[in-house]
Parts: sequence; structure tokens; C-alpha cells
Amino acid sequence: MTELRVLAPHDPVPESGHYMIVMRRFAEDAPRAVITEVITSDGRSAPVLTVPTDADGAPLDFAAAVRVARREAERQGLAVLYAVDRTAGSREREVLEHGGDHAVHSERLADSDLEEGEPGPDMRDRTR
Repeated sequence: MTELRVLAPHDPVPESGHYMIVMRRFAEDAPRAVITEVITSDGRSAPVLTVPTDADGAPLDFAAAVRVARREAERQGLAVLYAVDRTAGSREREVLEHGGDHAVHSERLADSDLEEGEPGPDMRDRTR
């Protein structure tokens, strides 16, 4: 049986190997919209991103997406299914309450990945 490993909102997720992640996050261009997606990698090619839907084509909520992904992870023989709700952090909730304004309390949202050459959370801060 596939183990469900629920990650904290800011925990790192696997970036290589054979894995499956259910991720709930805010839409990039609409800070009040929430997207649930499943990211699957076979370890050989680029990860595949899908938005799980019901029979009518409507997006599934996070819990339903986890159930569907777990069945698929079991079918693929994966030992672990990762699930992370990127909208559940206290800072994210505060930004959402302010209409997506990351300048709440005059603080910048710290979301840097200097190893990847990304010094800040804003696209304008990126060098590529």
C-alpha cells in the first residue's frame, strides 16, 4: 500500500526520481484562485503536471485529488505519495486576506532560491 506523506506548506518536494505529488497552491496570476494539481515523474523524462477532474470535467478539491492520486500511485507501485497544501501557511493566509498583496506590513515575502539563481519572489528579480 502506498504511504501518504503530508508535507508542511514550505517543505521541499522531491525533484528527481520516480515520484508523485498532489499540490494545492495559489494560481500565479490570480492570487485568490486555488489550483490542485498532480505532478508525476518517472525519473527518466520531464515531470507531468495534471489537474485532476471529476466525470464532468470539474477540478477536484484537494482531498479528492489525494484519493485519486493514491490509487494511481498504488497502481504504479510507488511506495510514497506526497501531498502538500502550499496555501496553508500563515504568511500565505495573510497575503490572501490582503487581496494578494505581498507587501503586507511592508515586508517582502522571502521566497528566494539562490542556488537556482532566483534572488526573490518577484519575476522582475529573476535574472533569466
